[in-house]
Amino acid sequence: FFIYFFFWQRREAPMATTTTTMRLGLTSLLRRSLSLASSLESKASSSLRVPNLVTSSFHGYRQGHGSTFERSLATSMLSMEQQGGGVGMMEGGFIEPRDPKTRKREGFPTAHKRCGAVAMKCGMTREWDANGVGVPLTVLWLDENKVVQVKSVEKEGHYAVQVGASSRRRKRLNKAVVGHYVKHLGKEAEVSRKVVEFKVTENCLLEGGKAINADHFVVGQLVDVQGTTRGKGFAGGMKRHGMKGGPASHGTTKAHRTIGSTGQCQDPGRVFKGKKMPGRMGGKTCTQQKLLVYKVDPVHNLVYVKGQVPGGKGSYVTLVDSKIAFQDVALPYPTRAEEGRQTEVTVAHASMKNNPFERYYK
Repeated sequence: FFIYFFFWQRREAPMATTTTTMRLGLTSLLRRSLSLASSLESKASSSLRVPNLVTSSFHGYRQGHGSTFERSLATSMLSMEQQGGGVGMMEGGFIEPRDPKTRKREGFPTAHKRCGAVAMKCGMTREWDANGVGVPLTVLWLDENKVVQVKSVEKEGHYAVQVGASSRRRKRLNKAVVGHYVKHLGKEAEVSRKVVEFKVTENCLLEGGKAINADHFVVGQLVDVQGTTRGKGFAGGMKRHGMKGGPASHGTTKAHRTIGSTGQCQDPGRVFKGKKMPGRMGGKTCTQQKLLVYKVDPVHNLVYVKGQVPGGKGSYVTLVDSKIAFQDVALPYPTRAEEGRQTEVTVAHASMKNNPFERYYK
């Protein structure tokens, strides 16, 4: 009660004198007030009732009542409760989609930036939706995705999560790489074959060793898939850039697949930089954006995306939430909780744009 009265009296003082005082030891004062209020409430009898001021302020804030000080006190308590007393990761929830009518004016949401995943490309297949239209799908396997390291602003200067995929024998790696896993995951930790770092927001941080499964992604959402394209070696201009080539009729001698002229005459007297010419093709980082998650198989950790992704079979790609498109489904953050794990295969609804009855008979 005295702690509550102290803050009540100091709230009218100038900000220059109260801000420093309220910040110093705020966590310890709140904890003491909690313990004091709970002890008084337990010892109170029917004749002498002592109100639990902190608890009432907390519940009053949730209901939208209470004074300004009570709401600020309840906000601090709520953040402490979510952070586990100031230590550990915050509790998550779902990122609700924005209203299609107003989201363009509001812009892209920046409050939540989830962690991605590392997947292995298994190949392509095809399925038919409810309209009987074939949908080309790429099968991506999330093989033993786990958090290797968690980076923070205080230590590394930014919030990020290192995610490892698959596993390999320790004797295949040097001591420096093995020591990295021992430092962050323990002596018995498995060494990953592929490690990728994803920048996230503070509320989307994950704990070390946390598994990322296929149900981290939701059917109907849009993702960006990044990988390395297949290497084609040294290719000509017709294959590399789709040039027309020379005439194929009579009169052409050993110039059927040439690119033709590459510059002008004496002025400027050189070939401009960036001229499309024969050279090495493929083997570069490529990103396919706005791919639809058509199907999620949490039993086998498979994610089916609509369309093609860079790389060949067995290559690793990264999956992240689309950065250039709005989502129409709710996404779990920082990831799906253990009690909310999916156990069945989910498939996206058939698109009305591909309805043959709407296209041909109306």
